[in-house]
Amino acid sequence: MKLREIFANLKHECRKVEHYFPLYERHLIQFIGRAPRILEVGVQYGGSAEMWRKWFGPGTIIDGVDINPMCEETDYLKLYVGNQGSADFWKSAFGDRSNYYDIIIDDGSHDNPHQITTLIQTYGMLKDGGVFWCEDTHTSYYHEVRVCDGGYGNPNSFTSFSKHMIDVLNAHHTYNAIGVGNTPDGPHVPQILVNAFGRMQGIHFYDSVVVMEKGERLDFNEIIHVPTRPASNSKLLNSVEL
Repeated sequence: MKLREIFANLKHECRKVEHYFPLYERHLIQFIGRAPRILEVGVQYGGSAEMWRKWFGPGTIIDGVDINPMCEETDYLKLYVGNQGSADFWKSAFGDRSNYYDIIIDDGSHDNPHQITTLIQTYGMLKDGGVFWCEDTHTSYYHEVRVCDGGYGNPNSFTSFSKHMIDVLNAHHTYNAIGVGNTPDGPHVPQILVNAFGRMQGIHFYDSVVVMEKGERLDFNEIIHVPTRPASNSKLLNSVEL
């Protein structure tokens, strides 16, 4: 069943943006039937957790985080009450869960500092092959409206922070220039970012959504194909025995 159809028949309230559904299916469809472990920030009434369970199938487990959840725990949903913008909350509530989740979804406060803290604190919990999904990132562009650090060009917004991940993906090329060789004197992508997000394999930007894929850095091996050139007619004639 299409995710949009599941959404239309949920028992619990859930609020989404229409164009998110084809994006969910583009980036998360590979987890259907695989009983993924999901960390979802912002579970509110429990509708989205219900949607994930019905879409991904039996065995799916959701750890939900909310500062004020308005739903009850179920056989597939465990609640953690706390502030996603607090590094202490993440450390005390989740401890060391490295490489634990298949999917991490941030649909929480949408406040830029909270989104950044959540990414920093939870990225290590994501398995290789997993997906980090942050939605409602349009708040990166809201200037003095409900959220902190928004506004076009604000270097402290979540979108601005995420743009650094493009540099992390290409960090190798700040040390080695193709056709030139090593460039040890820099400037280089900051090592603190490489240490934290070096296993970033890809990043996708959409209207109001940022999707990050975790895994080993893709090999950058240059290959060259030189086509075989057919012999000229004169050479062919010379090779014929009369």
